[in-house]
Amino acid sequence: MIPLIRSLLCATLFVLLSACAAQPSHNTPFIADGIEAGATVPAGAVLQRRILLLGDAGASTLEPWQASLARSAERAALAPDKTTVLLLGDNIYYRGFPRKDDDQAEYTEKQRALIQRLDAQLRIAEASGAELYVLPGNHDWYAEQVDDQANYVEDYGRQRELNVHFEPYEAGQPPLPEVIHRDGISIVFLDSMWMIQGEDSDVELAAQRLRELLRETRQQHPDNLVLLSAHHPLETMGPHGKYFSSSGYRFTVWLIGLFTDIDAQDLPHPRYTRMTDAIREVLADCGCRSVFAAGHDHSLQLFGNRQQSAPQYRIVSGAANTSKLTGVGNNANSLFALSQEGFVELDVYDRGVLLRSYSIAQPEPVFSYWLWE
Repeated sequence: MIPLIRSLLCATLFVLLSACAAQPSHNTPFIADGIEAGATVPAGAVLQRRILLLGDAGASTLEPWQASLARSAERAALAPDKTTVLLLGDNIYYRGFPRKDDDQAEYTEKQRALIQRLDAQLRIAEASGAELYVLPGNHDWYAEQVDDQANYVEDYGRQRELNVHFEPYEAGQPPLPEVIHRDGISIVFLDSMWMIQGEDSDVELAAQRLRELLRETRQQHPDNLVLLSAHHPLETMGPHGKYFSSSGYRFTVWLIGLFTDIDAQDLPHPRYTRMTDAIREVLADCGCRSVFAAGHDHSLQLFGNRQQSAPQYRIVSGAANTSKLTGVGNNANSLFALSQEGFVELDVYDRGVLLRSYSIAQPEPVFSYWLWE
């Protein structure tokens, strides 16, 4: 009875206090002062690699096809041989890939509907011909394992002869960081949820593996940009960074925290900071030019500070579904922020690295900026 009363009290407080005055949320683009945000590509620049970053698409529809997914497929189809699509986790809401009972031969209609949310994302590869990599998020791990989703993704690619993979993943082994190398860029895959929920020894093992991968990358591909991809961001001004678009909601969460455990999915939690500290420590020793891309918060964000140690830029691209959008603010490192359905595109040219952010609300990028030129 006491847990029920506590839950009812928290729910009542949530409803009452969420009606308080709102903090700002960037429902139109925030662009930091002094930023030239309409960057263009100079004549003669050669595209080496295009990376499309989409996260938190786990509520997407196949028919009609989710707008951000269809739009990203159009971008990928422009140069499929030079494009890599990264799905940044939370690929099926709410509890990941459905599991069959021991005596269940076929998926139920409800389970097939959930799997279609993943199919909608994998369709990008089929429609464009570009390679596609799926990363796990916290909601994918709520299924208690990601083996079923990994096997489904790999089977999808094999059956259709597509370059589609689930990373990082190896059956029966810890999901330690992995890397692929492309022209101008090396992409590292991290399972951030496994690191958050794991033991200290798991995080140390992942950090050691990451250190080895970055050392090898520096030796074999010294000029490559390093892109680290995961579900959980290193920096965010969304709810998982404890920024709420309602001051009442912010106070409510603080009050609920008096009665419940702190959520490990939020950046201030010790398990979360244990992971981010380990990653930052490895990157500080790398001396590499790097970008960290993640989802988790349902908005589009870019943070930068070239004077600090790597990663010099942090991206949040978790806005692949309008129904999941959350408010977003800005801090001293914020270069761009927007709460609209869309995705981020990272283009590596022979003369620099250009970031574009796309919203389904307009055909042209809402933000374009040279990270390096």
